[in-house]
Amino acid sequence: PPVFTIGMVQYDFEDYALEHGIPETLDPLPYRKAGSVFATGEEAEPVMTSAKNDPRLRTVVCRHWLRDLCMKGKACEFLHQYDLSKMPLCRHGDRCKVKDCPFRHISEADRLECVFYSQGFCIHGPFCRYKHLRRDREDLPAVADFTLGLSQMQAGKDGVQQRRPAPKPNEFYKVSLCKHFLQGECPFGEGCHFAHGEAELKKFPRNKEGDAAANAAATGELSDNMFGNQETTTVDYFQGGSSGGGKPNPVMEPEHAAFFIVRAATQRDLASSTVRGEWWVQQKHAVKMNEAYSSKKQVMIFFTVSDSNHIQGTALMTSPAEKSSHQRAPPPPPSQDGTPADPFSHRFSCEWYRTVELPAKTAVDAAPDLLFPTKTAGFCQDMSHKTGEAVMKTLWNSPLVTLYESFSGEVPPPADDALLSDFRCPGSAEVAWPTMPSPGFIFGCNSQTMDECLGRGIMGLPAHMTRAAASIVPGSSIFLFNVTDRLLFGIFESLTEAKMNIEPKAFSKNPKATSSPFPLQIRFRVSLECPPLEDSDPVLNDILRSRKGGARIGPLSHAQTVAVASLLANQCGALGFMVEYRRRIMAGEQVQPPPIALPPKIMR
Repeated sequence: PPVFTIGMVQYDFEDYALEHGIPETLDPLPYRKAGSVFATGEEAEPVMTSAKNDPRLRTVVCRHWLRDLCMKGKACEFLHQYDLSKMPLCRHGDRCKVKDCPFRHISEADRLECVFYSQGFCIHGPFCRYKHLRRDREDLPAVADFTLGLSQMQAGKDGVQQRRPAPKPNEFYKVSLCKHFLQGECPFGEGCHFAHGEAELKKFPRNKEGDAAANAAATGELSDNMFGNQETTTVDYFQGGSSGGGKPNPVMEPEHAAFFIVRAATQRDLASSTVRGEWWVQQKHAVKMNEAYSSKKQVMIFFTVSDSNHIQGTALMTSPAEKSSHQRAPPPPPSQDGTPADPFSHRFSCEWYRTVELPAKTAVDAAPDLLFPTKTAGFCQDMSHKTGEAVMKTLWNSPLVTLYESFSGEVPPPADDALLSDFRCPGSAEVAWPTMPSPGFIFGCNSQTMDECLGRGIMGLPAHMTRAAASIVPGSSIFLFNVTDRLLFGIFESLTEAKMNIEPKAFSKNPKATSSPFPLQIRFRVSLECPPLEDSDPVLNDILRSRKGGARIGPLSHAQTVAVASLLANQCGALGFMVEYRRRIMAGEQVQPPPIALPPKIMR
């Protein structure tokens, strides 16, 4: 007789299984609604199932594949991969004597009881993956119901109960009863978002959109709701409205226009320019501007403030630059060889079209050829029409801000729709608290985390506010808002940029935590210790009027930063002391140095 080898043996189903996968088959142990093996009629009809739709598909390593004996190949419903975390359960459990056994081992106490054996008989005998507990005859059912074991077979793998992971909680947490709990068992267990009984039911939320921050603040708990939504916080962070708006772009043909960017000494000068409608430049720059203006070109001018790393706005030149006997600004210092500097003696009229706070990095990303004016290169730089067009489009896609905010409380703020028509500037006698010429920021804390903020010298934000905190640099003015007591503390100074996980375990209630709930952090120091401002302060609400729903945490424009800092310094007398100290020093008087540390108090 011929000798058959293993290579000559082939089964008819192999090619089909490899080509079509696992076919639709009858469940060998169909679930019956009646819960009895004696069910008849429609209840006894088997249910069509497919292993392809089974969530347990390929979650356990194939026992036969481990011994190189699996004949199903790609059609096998078990995993063909050596993964120690997905090994099948060892049949011997914790009694296994095999050295370096690759299978998983669980203790007998952790093994689930076999429902089939509890009904009187299990076909697997001593090799069953479930625990067999002997019972007295009187404890066994009179009629065995083996369908009870089907839920156990479908509940988990290898006798270990598996629960589905629950999603993260939201505002609808526990507002309705769980249908699985009402039917007997919930697969989510304690992690279920639905109520398990009437005692867990909560009221249905009826808050309108935009009130999340205010309602969260009322509870005194610090959460992501305090920091706004990721999509809106990082874009419309000053005014709370959509970008764009304001006056339409006056330059319709950029190729027939001229573009310049000039550098101002202070933001106060820019605010005065919006009210006066004029600007002063040096003679060498006036020649270039007049040349473009006399050729009937539209001359658009972008403005930046020294060391601010931002573009603050744009205006259109409406008259030629003419020499005036009055100088708006003091002349620059003479050069190293003693040559007198060119004074700012040429004045021209301008119409402001937009006031923004565009980061220099964003402008350079949009227009790589853009050169910012400096003391070395000059206080005014021209640019090509392509570069000017790119900067212009970026400006018109940036949110509007004010260049000046009053902190006296004597003048009502301009309406939101009149920011570019009702311009404001400080009075000649008004003195503000000195801050860096860049945006500020309000961080958040509650009564539990405030001591940690001050003790560690660290403030934190959620990770999604990375873009909103990008303007924080060393020296930026920082404020801290206590959401529990609704108090604003300051003035602080940032020592670092916003970085991830400066203190990885900061602000966590869990002592064993390995990460912080507010990982975007800065280090800071106290710049001026002032009594806190109450959230109900009318002047503070005027300054922060653009925040939606009374939200406080987030970035501030430079004008808002100066106003809030001046308001804090003014109420404790520090601003008045600084003004008087400066006046007496300039008058040549002998003045006692200011106190290093005094307890803050509100001056009445």
